[in-house]
Amino acid sequence: MGQDDTKEYGESIKYDASFKGPIKNRSCTDILCLLLFVAFLAGWGVVTVFAALHGDPSRLLYPTDSMGRVCGRGELQNKSFLLFFDLTRCATPKVIATGCPTPQVCVEKCPTTNWFYNPVSGDADMRPYLICQDGVNPKNESVTVQQFISSGKCAYYYVESEPIGRRCIPRNVADHAENIIAAIKASSSLSIYDSFEILEAILKAMKHVMRFAKFQQVAEGVFQDIKTSWWVLLSGFGVAMLVSFLWIILLRFISAIMIWFSLIAFIGLSGFGAYYTLNKYLTLRSGINNSTMTAAEYEFSKEISRFAELETTWLVLFIITVTILVVCLLVLIFLRKRINIAIALIGQASKAVGDIMSTLFFPVIPYVLQLVFLVLFCVVAILLASAGKTEYRIMCLEDGCGCPNVKENDTCTYEEFNNTACPGASCQFFDYVVDPNIPRLHIYNVFALFWSMFFVSAFGEMVLAGTFASWYWAFNKSKDVPTLPVTSSFCRTIRYHIGTLAFGSLIIAIVRMIRVILEYIDHKIREKTDSKIIRCIMCCCRCCLWCLEKFLKFINRNAYVYCAIYGKNFCVSAKNAFSLIMRNIARVVVLDKVTDFLLFIGKMVVVGIIGIASFFIFSGEVKPAQKYLPEMNYYLTPVIIITIGTFFIASAFFSVYAMAVDTLFLCFLEDCERNDGSEEKPYFMSKDLMKILDKKNKFKEA
Repeated sequence: MGQDDTKEYGESIKYDASFKGPIKNRSCTDILCLLLFVAFLAGWGVVTVFAALHGDPSRLLYPTDSMGRVCGRGELQNKSFLLFFDLTRCATPKVIATGCPTPQVCVEKCPTTNWFYNPVSGDADMRPYLICQDGVNPKNESVTVQQFISSGKCAYYYVESEPIGRRCIPRNVADHAENIIAAIKASSSLSIYDSFEILEAILKAMKHVMRFAKFQQVAEGVFQDIKTSWWVLLSGFGVAMLVSFLWIILLRFISAIMIWFSLIAFIGLSGFGAYYTLNKYLTLRSGINNSTMTAAEYEFSKEISRFAELETTWLVLFIITVTILVVCLLVLIFLRKRINIAIALIGQASKAVGDIMSTLFFPVIPYVLQLVFLVLFCVVAILLASAGKTEYRIMCLEDGCGCPNVKENDTCTYEEFNNTACPGASCQFFDYVVDPNIPRLHIYNVFALFWSMFFVSAFGEMVLAGTFASWYWAFNKSKDVPTLPVTSSFCRTIRYHIGTLAFGSLIIAIVRMIRVILEYIDHKIREKTDSKIIRCIMCCCRCCLWCLEKFLKFINRNAYVYCAIYGKNFCVSAKNAFSLIMRNIARVVVLDKVTDFLLFIGKMVVVGIIGIASFFIFSGEVKPAQKYLPEMNYYLTPVIIITIGTFFIASAFFSVYAMAVDTLFLCFLEDCERNDGSEEKPYFMSKDLMKILDKKNKFKEA
């Protein structure tokens, strides 16, 4: 890039004899954004209080009977399972959203026997077997069994059932089809189907109910796995933290060896992954061809428990691992010379980290803060999702309610309606009616999560940037580095630049929120149209927004470095940092981005090692470990959680190096513009860095 090209990005930074690193005399920046952020957090607190007052998470975890009461809670504490009177009424996909329009009662346990209404039998013989709604006394001699059943107060059949998702799902319905059909036909006005239609309706109903019930069963199974294996998960996180810490320590002393080892290990892991997945695919292909099964045969829980048995899964994993392997090899071949320079730059960053070891432990603070905000978001989201009042609606038989002035889906009052004589209709719990502002509160909660998470991330970046800038601008790295540089940078950031962090994180949060809204719109469009043109436009918009977010994160990161050094507001810092980068764009692309790639490879090697080890341990490949592990519903649960946790833990450690490289590189670019290596304008960079980048001081240092 020639001299004329750089002028449009501003003049080079002039020499300043008084400049010795991050300035001390500074003022508060972007105060309006600080006030806006504080007000927004206060609003989040108001949303949290509202959610806590109106939410009831038990509604999401436990089923609800026809009266809107939660099974297993309050007066129904000993009745945790939901029984449907007539599953033929559930033969619609809408049952997942609106519930099944048949009486539902909470019971202590699911039926272990079969019973079918038979009008030939006497009332006395049938009363002990009746399952009725609360408040109905089957022993009441003044009411016949026929009246109980006709009014919908008691079930007219039930079969042996198993609890799935706390709902009683019948076993072997086909074996009792004739008895069920007879019971339905014998219950007066309910005989609206012929025999085949009744059986078909039962099977359809079971499919729709089981789909929802099994989804809940999987969620409960995963939760149970986490509960029983919590110590295993914590142990896995501890091992991940130890491996990451040791990796960083070794990187301090043998950076070149560790980087090359990371590259070779990553290629090795990718190659092994390609071999293992291909071998699994070929093994499964030679056996049962699961790909021929219909989608209906794979309910959610089956997919989870049999995930590792699907040949398609291993084929997809094979393609992914081979692609990663090829890309890594191409990068290694074409950038091998630049990699040596980038390794040396990482070595300098490792020296800065080694001289200020407290930087390795600082990420714990933003990590904990992000965890707090994430937990707060989840709690508020659950409470808002469970907020609302019970709503009852009239539900009729297929041939209508049979009563004047009674219309299906009209709202009703449970106690009043069920005391009226209308055998063809019933007042059933329909849904929880939420306040119309709840969706807006959900949006507020999501945006609050984005803003707070990006704010905490920005805070950690600025503190580390100020720390490493203090190290770089110390002429004698062994003597002139300030005492407690992390603490000093932390205090400067808290005192002066919270508003700047709020400004930068707000921009990223807005872009991320737009991306989420666009994803929602794209999902709705896919449901209503198959137009390839519209889908292509949406895909382009999503891609552009993704690129915009990445670009803004890059600008923000360098703006925080500049702000940490000079104490300017966000806009000025971003402008100056961008101008400096554009004046040296060739160096940025060649060195800075290659070092980011190498650090990413190192992080993925740590994640890969822990992830593969946990997979072999929990899948039963490591036999000696089996006797120490608890029994679990899905062995993939701890594998996935440990792998994801390892990624975040490794990211916390490697982010220190990434920030060190970015800060030192930006300082190096400024050092090259400020100084020329003469005795009056000496370079502040270390001797090793000068050697790497072909620079030297033209005088003999003391």
